[in-house]
Amino acid sequence: MSQGRMIFYIVAFILIGIFWSIGGSTISDYAPYYVQRALGQSAHITIGSDVVKAEVERSNSAHQKGLSGRHEFMYDHGMLFVFSSASAYEFWMKDMHFNLDMVWIRNATIVYISRNVPAPAKDAAPATVTPTEAADTVLEVRAGAAAMWKVGDPVDVQYDRFFFRNPA
Repeated sequence: MSQGRMIFYIVAFILIGIFWSIGGSTISDYAPYYVQRALGQSAHITIGSDVVKAEVERSNSAHQKGLSGRHEFMYDHGMLFVFSSASAYEFWMKDMHFNLDMVWIRNATIVYISRNVPAPAKDAAPATVTPTEAADTVLEVRAGAAAMWKVGDPVDVQYDRFFFRNPA
């Protein structure tokens, strides 16, 4: 193993240890995209010619937290909420600092889009968003990122692999 690769692994383990100490066993619920990618908890989502790098959230606590409290989120990044069954899941904008587009997906197809959902004003009650169609997956992106997407567009989700694992 090269010295550069060894240093990379050491730094990665240190960062994972820091996040683990902060979040305990729920590290993947709160870790940003690049930490989640290192842990194999991320995905690349293709819709049309757009590719979104997404954090994948599967637990109830992660679903409740979502993007709350973040002040920045890159335009080509997103958060993917994966559910065990399709339903008209309600989302809220608690502690959000920027507007979102919410893309509701069922069977790898967009079924509903909530565009430019506003972050709540300071000290205002958070808004809730509920689709008119059942979805098994919801993708949150910065407002405007889904401008070219439409209901019926196919969605290709490729889950990233844990970089320490042999992909074979």
